[in-house]
Amino acid sequence: MTDTRRRVKVYTLNEDRQWDDRGTGHVSSGYVERLKGMSLLVRAESDGSLLLESKINPNTAYQKQQEDEKFLTDLFAQLTDEATDEEKRQELVNFLKEFCAFSQTLQPQNRDAFFKTLSNMGILPALEVILGMDDTQVRSAATDIFSYLVEYNPSMVREFVMQEAQQNDDVSKKLTEQKITSKDILLINLIIEHMICDTDPELGGAVQLMGLLRTLVDPENMLATANKTEKTEFLGFFYKHCMHVLTAPLLANTTEDKPSKDDFQTAQLLALVLELLTFCVEHHTYHIKNYIINKDILRRVLVLMASKHAFLALCALRFKRKIIGLKDEFYNRYIMKSFLFEPVVKAFLNNGSRYNLMNSAIIEMFEFIRVEDIKSLTAHVIENYWKALEDVDYVQTFKGLKLRFEQQRERQDNPKLDSMRSILRNHRYRRDARTLEDEEEMWFNTDEDDMEDGEAVVSPSDKTKNDDDIMDPISKFMERKKLKESEEKEVLLKTNLSGRQSPSFKLSLSSGTKTNLTSQSSTTNLPGSPGSPGSPGSPGSPGSVPKSTSQTAAITTKGGLVGLVDYPDDDEDDDEDEDKEDTLPLSKKAKFDS
Repeated sequence: MTDTRRRVKVYTLNEDRQWDDRGTGHVSSGYVERLKGMSLLVRAESDGSLLLESKINPNTAYQKQQEDEKFLTDLFAQLTDEATDEEKRQELVNFLKEFCAFSQTLQPQNRDAFFKTLSNMGILPALEVILGMDDTQVRSAATDIFSYLVEYNPSMVREFVMQEAQQNDDVSKKLTEQKITSKDILLINLIIEHMICDTDPELGGAVQLMGLLRTLVDPENMLATANKTEKTEFLGFFYKHCMHVLTAPLLANTTEDKPSKDDFQTAQLLALVLELLTFCVEHHTYHIKNYIINKDILRRVLVLMASKHAFLALCALRFKRKIIGLKDEFYNRYIMKSFLFEPVVKAFLNNGSRYNLMNSAIIEMFEFIRVEDIKSLTAHVIENYWKALEDVDYVQTFKGLKLRFEQQRERQDNPKLDSMRSILRNHRYRRDARTLEDEEEMWFNTDEDDMEDGEAVVSPSDKTKNDDDIMDPISKFMERKKLKESEEKEVLLKTNLSGRQSPSFKLSLSSGTKTNLTSQSSTTNLPGSPGSPGSPGSPGSPGSVPKSTSQTAAITTKGGLVGLVDYPDDDEDDDEDEDKEDTLPLSKKAKFDS
């Protein structure tokens, strides 16, 4: 006998077509001499007695499929028949529960075939009938069966409930035409009602059902095809037919400024509802937004901040924190219009100086607004609640909010200042590498002179302007930048083309006198050198172009004339530079000397 034993429950159909329980045992397969072939054997787990011995025939698979279908049809018929004895129904539903539990041991392919068979035979309509019964044990077992189906294939359950809703809509339309009213009872609404009406003090069943509902409304396990999207269809169905059932206990308990019922079990139930609603806020952006704003759900939820149960008040605060975390201006305008920070501020002040979870959670929410710089909420909080919060100094959150608010007002009152900051930021952080290299070289060329002269570089156009015509900060900044770039280009050209001749700098002095400082070589001018009277570039040489008549000066030291920039002596480079300069056209030499 091979070691393929599995734990099973054995039932036999009696003459009255009722199922008799033979017991629980382990099934295995093996060759049986008496039956002359391979057989299935089931031995009781208690004493090892033989509960079943059946030969496997070649056509058993086909016969077994037919028998399974007939068996399941009879099973569901007895479960849903009102004439079935309560004890018998309880026994049958427990059998179906164990049947589903046994399927978890099957291979994935076999498990898929098992649940597809159950679905085709009508297990979901049968569960809907069973869940509507008054027997709590039967309903509990039906809930377990439903959980197996949801965990296996939530799309199968969603498809069933949407088809059911469509059929009910069609029936309701016909009844309305006949002036007959009908109450729609949907499977998913039965699940919600059982969650709400759970009598267990610990709400164990409600917690299980809430988890199933969250699986059903989770877009992460919804399918999308080319022709339709399950998410769009199912969420549209859920918010139309089911959301009002889910929020009914919340709306019924928050009609005043504090919860109508504040006992422990009610608080636990509302905490479960809020947990599911918070999940919807995070995953159902469009549908839940419309529902919250149109039904004023957030204001009702914040009533629970006044609950004596801290866990319920924290659930309400977490719901609002999730909404603020989306940074959605539709939500923000709704919050500001309804002044929905007031319950939070009241709870914060009532909590006093106690350092607890409520205190930390509220401060964290305001800190998020400050750090993320949500301008609309920052202005709303400071304008309406600053007087109540200004004395809170053990954290810098509220003072930081006040500072943010003042900065916003400053930018609104002086938009040019904000533009200036933007330009400076772009200039500081977005310069390319070439510009950076040019500026560094310019700094090395001009830094020493600036320190010696002690005079700032200003635009030449500033000399002719009156004090009343001073340019605004942005224009001044751009003018200085252009001047700096032009001087830099001129210096680079003179440096590259003048050989040993030190570069000339044009500096516009702050006194308004335009002075051209021309540096000269510290050595004696030799005939033919760039600075000698006989050189082509000198003022007295034939063919030279007269220089500007503006005042010229040379920087002197105690040792005599020195160049502004010292270049290393290299005879070969000097000869090459002098040869190049001698061959330059007179017009270019005049341009470079000017």
